Amino acid sequence: MGYPKQVVKMFLSLWPFTHAVKKLSAHAPFKQLFAPLVRDGIFDVTFIPVYEDIPGSESTALPRQVIAELIRASSHRFIHNGCICRNQEGCVNYPRDLGCIFLGEAASRLHPSLGHRASVEECLEHLERASETGLTGMIGRIWFDATTMGVLRDFRNFLVVCFCCDCCCLVRADIKEAGPGFKQAIKKLDGVRISVGDDCAGCGTCVETCFVGAVSIRDGRSHIDPGQCKGCGRCAAACPNGAIRVEFDSSGALFRELLSRVRPAIG
Repeated sequence: MGYPKQVVKMFLSLWPFTHAVKKLSAHAPFKQLFAPLVRDGIFDVTFIPVYEDIPGSESTALPRQVIAELIRASSHRFIHNGCICRNQEGCVNYPRDLGCIFLGEAASRLHPSLGHRASVEECLEHLERASETGLTGMIGRIWFDATTMGVLRDFRNFLVVCFCCDCCCLVRADIKEAGPGFKQAIKKLDGVRISVGDDCAGCGTCVETCFVGAVSIRDGRSHIDPGQCKGCGRCAAACPNGAIRVEFDSSGALFRELLSRVRPAIG
């Protein structure tokens, strides 16, 4: 059994150090010191813009349906009582009670004081609520969550489905200042494409929104660096002219790509 709420609270007292770790990771000798945190899948996440409604044929599904398939495929499901990031940062912009969904064998060992075992239907309702708030979905393995909750030993069988915000997210905060290892650990789905249309006015809103610094203004228009873009879709959501589009491969292709990354965790 994982740690009870009281023990988790003690670990969370170290929260301020997460900001320092990322900022220091860009400089020697900390770059080498923190390298184990971002290699071998210890810190490995992928963003999926679950709030995007995609018009088109029946073969083009909402990205949140891909997450729904992961929920159905998982052997165990657990809904956390609240968002760790928003509660630790004192968020006032989004609901703090909208917590992560944890999937996989290790989720069955989380302490009941942290949340509750959930059915597929309950998790799907939770996913829809997150979608309605405009939060970006994130899927991956995060060592901080596993360590804090006492399931680090079962880390390979522990998948986090997180719905966090730009202002509080443990992963997104300070990434522009972090070392390359942290940035590379955030992996874009190949089936997600971000494009800039002719309506772009070069206002720079997307530049401010991008948490990895993948957007710049060139010749009066937004330019998205495909090598840096993580496919989270926040630039599209923030664009006042609707000039940035998020496009997806078919739901089957997206699901197969994502499943190939996380299959060991959800079995």
